[in-house]
Amino acid sequence: MDRRRTALFSLMAFAVATAAAIVISGARPATAQGIAPTVVQAVGYVCALLAALDLLAPAANPAGADRRLGGVILVALAAMVGVDLFAGAGPDPGAGLLRLVCLVVIVAVAWRLLVTSRAPGRPRP
Repeated sequence: MDRRRTALFSLMAFAVATAAAIVISGARPATAQGIAPTVVQAVGYVCALLAALDLLAPAANPAGADRRLGGVILVALAAMVGVDLFAGAGPDPGAGLLRLVCLVVIVAVAWRLLVTSRAPGRPRP
Protein backbone atom coordinates (compact mmCIF):
# COMPACT_ATOMS: atom_id res chain seq x y z
CA MET A 1 0.00 0.00 0.00
CA ASP A 2 1.20 3.51 -0.79
CA ARG A 3 2.59 5.29 2.26
CA ARG A 4 0.41 8.32 1.55
CA ARG A 5 -2.68 6.14 1.79
CA THR A 6 -1.42 4.55 4.98
CA ALA A 7 -0.86 8.01 6.44
CA LEU A 8 -4.32 9.10 5.26
CA PHE A 9 -5.96 6.09 6.93
CA SER A 10 -4.02 6.80 10.12
CA LEU A 11 -5.21 10.42 10.07
CA MET A 12 -8.80 9.26 9.56
CA ALA A 13 -8.42 6.97 12.58
CA PHE A 14 -7.08 9.99 14.51
CA ALA A 15 -10.15 12.01 13.51
CA VAL A 16 -12.53 9.25 14.59
CA ALA A 17 -10.74 8.82 17.93
CA THR A 18 -10.75 12.58 18.53
CA ALA A 19 -14.47 12.82 17.76
CA ALA A 20 -15.16 9.85 20.04
CA ALA A 21 -13.14 11.44 22.86
CA ILE A 22 -15.10 14.68 22.48
CA VAL A 23 -18.41 12.83 22.55
CA ILE A 24 -17.42 10.77 25.59
CA SER A 25 -16.16 13.86 27.38
CA GLY A 26 -19.30 15.84 26.54
CA ALA A 27 -21.62 13.10 27.72
CA ARG A 28 -20.21 13.11 31.24
CA PRO A 29 -20.33 15.78 33.93
CA ALA A 30 -17.14 17.83 34.30
CA THR A 31 -16.47 16.42 37.76
CA ALA A 32 -16.81 12.78 36.62
CA GLN A 33 -14.86 12.61 33.36
CA GLY A 34 -12.93 9.49 34.23
CA ILE A 35 -10.09 8.15 32.14
CA ALA A 36 -12.03 7.04 29.03
CA PRO A 37 -11.75 10.33 27.06
CA THR A 38 -8.02 10.50 27.77
CA VAL A 39 -7.43 6.91 26.66
CA VAL A 40 -9.43 7.35 23.46
CA GLN A 41 -7.60 10.60 22.67
CA ALA A 42 -4.24 8.91 23.35
CA VAL A 43 -5.13 6.24 20.78
CA GLY A 44 -5.87 9.04 18.33
CA TYR A 45 -2.51 10.66 19.07
CA VAL A 46 -0.75 7.35 18.39
CA CYS A 47 -2.53 7.12 15.02
CA ALA A 48 -1.45 10.67 14.11
CA LEU A 49 2.11 9.91 15.22
CA LEU A 50 2.15 6.83 12.99
CA ALA A 51 0.98 8.96 10.05
CA ALA A 52 3.72 11.53 10.69
CA LEU A 53 6.43 8.90 11.04
CA ASP A 54 5.21 7.12 7.91
CA LEU A 55 5.56 10.33 5.90
CA LEU A 56 8.92 11.22 7.47
CA ALA A 57 10.47 7.79 6.87
CA PRO A 58 12.86 7.40 3.93
CA ALA A 59 11.17 6.05 0.81
CA ALA A 60 12.30 4.50 -2.45
CA ASN A 61 11.02 7.56 -4.35
CA PRO A 62 11.51 10.42 -1.88
CA ALA A 63 9.25 13.41 -2.18
CA GLY A 64 10.00 16.56 -0.22
CA ALA A 65 6.29 17.28 0.12
CA ASP A 66 5.75 14.02 2.02
CA ARG A 67 8.43 14.91 4.54
CA ARG A 68 7.04 18.43 4.97
CA LEU A 69 3.54 17.07 5.54
CA GLY A 70 4.92 14.63 8.11
CA GLY A 71 6.70 17.48 9.87
CA VAL A 72 3.53 19.58 9.91
CA ILE A 73 1.59 16.70 11.46
CA LEU A 74 4.33 16.19 14.05
CA VAL A 75 4.37 19.87 15.07
CA ALA A 76 0.57 20.07 15.28
CA LEU A 77 0.49 16.84 17.28
CA ALA A 78 3.15 18.12 19.69
CA ALA A 79 1.15 21.30 20.22
CA MET A 80 -2.05 19.33 20.91
CA VAL A 81 -0.33 17.01 23.36
CA GLY A 82 1.23 20.04 25.05
CA VAL A 83 -2.19 21.64 25.40
CA ASP A 84 -3.60 18.45 26.89
CA LEU A 85 -0.72 18.10 29.34
CA PHE A 86 -0.30 21.69 30.47
CA ALA A 87 -3.75 23.31 30.14
CA GLY A 88 -5.63 23.80 33.37
CA ALA A 89 -8.70 21.86 34.37
CA GLY A 90 -11.01 24.83 33.83
CA PRO A 91 -12.09 26.40 30.57
CA ASP A 92 -9.22 27.98 28.65
CA PRO A 93 -10.17 29.78 25.41
CA GLY A 94 -6.54 30.10 24.30
CA ALA A 95 -5.90 26.38 24.65
CA GLY A 96 -9.16 25.60 22.86
CA LEU A 97 -8.23 27.91 19.99
CA LEU A 98 -4.78 26.35 19.67
CA ARG A 99 -6.33 22.88 19.66
CA LEU A 100 -8.82 23.95 16.97
CA VAL A 101 -6.07 25.42 14.80
CA CYS A 102 -4.04 22.20 15.11
CA LEU A 103 -7.08 20.11 14.16
CA VAL A 104 -7.68 22.31 11.11
CA VAL A 105 -4.01 21.94 10.10
CA ILE A 106 -4.24 18.14 10.38
CA VAL A 107 -7.46 18.14 8.33
CA ALA A 108 -5.70 20.25 5.68
CA VAL A 109 -2.84 17.74 5.55
CA ALA A 110 -5.31 14.86 5.23
CA TRP A 111 -7.08 16.72 2.41
CA ARG A 112 -3.76 17.25 0.66
CA LEU A 113 -2.95 13.55 0.99
CA LEU A 114 -6.37 12.64 -0.39
CA VAL A 115 -6.10 14.96 -3.37
CA THR A 116 -2.56 13.97 -4.27
CA SER A 117 -3.19 10.25 -3.85
CA ARG A 118 -6.01 10.52 -6.38
CA ALA A 119 -4.06 12.71 -8.82
CA PRO A 120 -4.30 11.58 -12.48
CA GLY A 121 -0.55 10.91 -12.89
CA ARG A 122 -0.20 8.69 -9.82
CA PRO A 123 -0.46 4.91 -10.19
CA ARG A 124 -3.38 3.17 -8.50
CA PRO A 125 -2.45 0.47 -5.97
